[in-house]
Amino acid sequence: MEKQIIWTGIDCLSIEKCSISKKEDSFHIKGELVGNRNNQVFGVEYQIVVDLQWQTRFFSINSSVANRYNSISGHKLNHLWIIDEVEYPEFSSCLDIDISVTPFTNTLPINRLKLDIGESAEIDVLYLNPVEDKRVMVKQQYTKLGEHSYHYKNLWSDFEATIEVDAEGIITSYPKLFARL
Repeated sequence: MEKQIIWTGIDCLSIEKCSISKKEDSFHIKGELVGNRNNQVFGVEYQIVVDLQWQTRFFSINSSVANRYNSISGHKLNHLWIIDEVEYPEFSSCLDIDISVTPFTNTLPINRLKLDIGESAEIDVLYLNPVEDKRVMVKQQYTKLGEHSYHYKNLWSDFEATIEVDAEGIITSYPKLFARL
């Protein structure tokens, strides 16, 4: 699989270019985006490697917000997340990551869970917000509504949305937040 995608951010006025390529036993994802939230310009570059079951194995995020630069990287070794060379056992139940500024990371649990229509799953996710330099474990729920639609709910906040995906599980529509060009 070789795929190029462009999303626009509605909530934070952003534009993102994302590429997905399949290597021998993994998918490699690279995204670059710029945006503006609350009159604050930001830029984010990320890389993600997942195995063929869509479990996250590695991530790297570089961000720039108002002349402040930040870098974070992590990899999963067995069931342990190692982030910036520090072990985080409290994140061990997280198989997926959620980078707040991109819709791509919703693809990870959608493809990994392989839900049947009407089926639902609650998962622990490592939530990463590069604009606010935040990382925390959160609970999310995905319910498959149809062949290409899912109901997504943050169980740690009141946010929920019905998102649409293409045949490969990649987001095409995320109401009020992102649109695919």
